[in-house]
Amino acid sequence: MIRKCSLIGLICLILQFSLLPISSAQSSFALSNTEEVIQNALKIPEDEVRSELLVLQFGSSGMTESAAKTFSNMIAQNLSNTNRFQITTLDEAEKIIEQEAPFLLPCFEIGCGIQMGKILGSERVLSGHIQLDARGDFILSVKMVNVIDNTLEFEDRLRFTDKNIDQRFYLVANRIARSTPLVGQIIDANNRLAIIALGERDGLRVGDQLVIYKRDRIETRDFEQSQVRIQRQNIGILNITQVGDRTSQGIYFQSIETPQPKQFVTSYLDKRKQVQLIDTIRKELDTHQRNVYEITKSVQLSPVQLEDQELKKWIRKVRLLEEIRDQWYWIMVGSGGASAFFISQFKSGDDLKVIAALGALGYSSFEYFTVKNRLSTLVDEGRYRGYLELKIGPDLGSVGLGYRFDF
Repeated sequence: MIRKCSLIGLICLILQFSLLPISSAQSSFALSNTEEVIQNALKIPEDEVRSELLVLQFGSSGMTESAAKTFSNMIAQNLSNTNRFQITTLDEAEKIIEQEAPFLLPCFEIGCGIQMGKILGSERVLSGHIQLDARGDFILSVKMVNVIDNTLEFEDRLRFTDKNIDQRFYLVANRIARSTPLVGQIIDANNRLAIIALGERDGLRVGDQLVIYKRDRIETRDFEQSQVRIQRQNIGILNITQVGDRTSQGIYFQSIETPQPKQFVTSYLDKRKQVQLIDTIRKELDTHQRNVYEITKSVQLSPVQLEDQELKKWIRKVRLLEEIRDQWYWIMVGSGGASAFFISQFKSGDDLKVIAALGALGYSSFEYFTVKNRLSTLVDEGRYRGYLELKIGPDLGSVGLGYRFDF
């Protein structure tokens, strides 16, 4: 009996030792795969996917053009420090534009800026307008437009002084960066998870969600010119589960095919925009109605007209202020005439009439010049936004390049 148990134990012991190399080999295989992925991630080049951004010289009110140029250079430097943009300053751009399309210079507005961006190959254009108010504060309005599809990606207005200029410019540069799509590449992937070349230094956090997409380069030729189209196709959504300094890992869902290395991921660091993007792509993947984004690289120098939702509001404001201005103008003229008449024909008992007429003259004059200043500011804003270069339909009135405001 004892021999039988010993024999069975010996057989079990032999079986355990025989299976040990197999399990060790499997662990070694899994470990080697993990180490290989990590090593591949560490071999990623330092080159980052940065958006080409053209920073125009700011338009100005109440200051010289050289002073406004200094402010635009400061914003450009702050944007460069975010490591999200490859900045093209106006000095760099002017050397090329003077040879390719000199009629676009000087350029302070977004309309000509988009045409310059297409020539320079920039993805985005940043324009601005800065003014010095009566209190000595600076008011800066900036907006960034995507050159590819003319969409307004960022717009802001800030007030600052000489004391807090560095802080305010730092904050607005970071807001612009967070409102710009973050783009990275897939390093490695299987049927469940992927490792991407974006990490903590790019602003990525656990729980962030990114769109996975691929793009194909399609070249077509005709008799006049050749065109290169980049066709983008969304294939899934990646949910970040681990974040490193330069790389991150995530699992994907709603993918319509298995992602592959060298494909792309994109999202916004701004949570509001990120949620909107993911919601749109989820609907697209659910219904299998995949949108195709085509980017035409050929340069077209035809006039660019932006469809700005604020344009109609701006025109209505101008018309309303013009009507109010005209009303106060005629009240001012009438009360001025009445004051002159009562003073010239003054007789005992006319004191109240003179006082009332002079009071009406003073109040109407104050309101007239107040509305006039507001209208002047609104016109400057329209000039900065490029509205005065657009041709509006007959139902909106005549607002165009030849439009004049006579005060």
